Amino acid sequence: MKLFSTGLEQANLLINSNILLLLWNDISELYKDFNNAHDHSSSSLRFNLRYDHQKKFTVITFVTKPDFATHQLLQEGADLVPSSSSIAAESFALFGFLRRKADFAVDRAAITLFDRHRHQLSQLKNEINYSYPIIVTGHSHGGSIASLFTLWLLESVNFSNTKRPICVTFGSPLIGDSNLQKTLFLFSPWNSCFLHVVSKQDPVPRKLINHNANDYKPFGTFLLCSNLGCSCFEEPDTILKLLGTTASEGSDQGGDYGNILETLKRKALFKNVLDADWASSPYAAGIVTQLSAIEQYNLNEDINPLVEWIEKQEMKFLMGKRKVNPDKKLNESKINMAKLEWYKKTSKDKGIGYYDSYKNKSFMSDINVEEIVKRLINYWTDVVEEADKQPQEDGASLRTRWLFAGITYMKMVEPLYIADYYHENSPPDYKSHGRLEHLTRLEQLSAAAKKTNKSISIEKRKNVAHILTEDSCFWAKVEEAINLCKLMKKEEASVEEKKTCDEKLKKFEKDVLVLLKNYSVSPEIFLGGSSFMDWWKGYKDAMGRSYSSELTKFMVSRKYKDYSEGKF
Repeated sequence: MKLFSTGLEQANLLINSNILLLLWNDISELYKDFNNAHDHSSSSLRFNLRYDHQKKFTVITFVTKPDFATHQLLQEGADLVPSSSSIAAESFALFGFLRRKADFAVDRAAITLFDRHRHQLSQLKNEINYSYPIIVTGHSHGGSIASLFTLWLLESVNFSNTKRPICVTFGSPLIGDSNLQKTLFLFSPWNSCFLHVVSKQDPVPRKLINHNANDYKPFGTFLLCSNLGCSCFEEPDTILKLLGTTASEGSDQGGDYGNILETLKRKALFKNVLDADWASSPYAAGIVTQLSAIEQYNLNEDINPLVEWIEKQEMKFLMGKRKVNPDKKLNESKINMAKLEWYKKTSKDKGIGYYDSYKNKSFMSDINVEEIVKRLINYWTDVVEEADKQPQEDGASLRTRWLFAGITYMKMVEPLYIADYYHENSPPDYKSHGRLEHLTRLEQLSAAAKKTNKSISIEKRKNVAHILTEDSCFWAKVEEAINLCKLMKKEEASVEEKKTCDEKLKKFEKDVLVLLKNYSVSPEIFLGGSSFMDWWKGYKDAMGRSYSSELTKFMVSRKYKDYSEGKF
């Protein structure tokens, strides 16, 4: 497969769209507030909300005082503040959704400036008309606030009726560490919301890199500009390398991006005539052209090592972005679930539930279904891991369609995984020692879904023959109960051990009764070859004929036949 670098095409499309010039005009207008001789406010931040009724979108603009970058970067230097810090704790709490896997860190100047104006930003957020597409923009540290404000919007606002906000910054310093970068890169829909425009003459975006090259990390797409042209880059390490090797020239405010954009728009009308025939591939030739556009190419220099390094980084990045359509994979999962349903039905027809049939492996169909189980486990392991990488609160990780498919998978497949676990004489207490992590996460998401979807009801009695046991770990509890009965009958068992077994068995008995009363267990547990019926026989012997309880009355009078018909 031949690859082509599209960075120049993306950049030219952006330059010719006029949107960047339009946003810069908003920034320039807002700067006039700071230049107004009658404005003696000590505030370091200005912001503005504007509705463009003609183009039908909303623009939110942020700028800081012209000397803010000089004061923060030159005097205070670079400093990342961890999200667990007491500094700006209330503001960091707004970004708790980004701490799903680990703490992250934000530039001190950015988070303290955000925290200082948190109440005004909250009012601004409440004033937004979300029926219009939103563009958030800012220059220098105003761009840092624009990025943080956009992240806040992405998590806290329901964008079901409109598009996600787009953030466009000009000359903004990097704001976060590798953990923040990884969180956003693992959830590409959010990462794609950010575009950072950086001029070769602007030192502000590079100040933090020069101080702590290993700490500050970029996210989003970067539009790197020079007097010759511009190009877009997405791969983080390539962006860092190009920012770090570009000379820091010009004023601390990075010049007038308006003039830069006007110049680039004129140049974009003409085709770049750089001769890159010597490049090893079309993709390498595209990289050479990009480097020329941002003045990283010089006829007197050996550019091969840089081109080869970037090509390798970009190839890894592109391969990481290539994903199979999730809808297609879900449909494949549903096909495997349908095959499992058929296996469940044929096992029932043989007078033994699919759990025990799979555990005993007496038929070829039991062997054949193993591959289906493996495919389903692999698929849902990947789905849950990917969902957990998303920067959202627990319980919001899976869309409804995936969530209910995942819950059905858990109820159907986990019993078979349990069958293998106990077939191999694994240690007791399956939930603590043998359960797969993604099944635990699905159970947690299922519990959250029940809290938020109380109106959903199923006529279980009418469909009792087809219901799945609500507790996907039910068969592990049956296996543990069987082992407890065996221990009770052992002569060498101590009085204390028998007492413990008795307490655990009575608890299991009560749990079973609750499931029955709620029609939350499949009637297949009462089939003749079922492990549950084996437990019942052992339980009767262990407890003795004189023992009586609500469940023993239910079993002795064979009311489970009424249960199987929905009449209990």
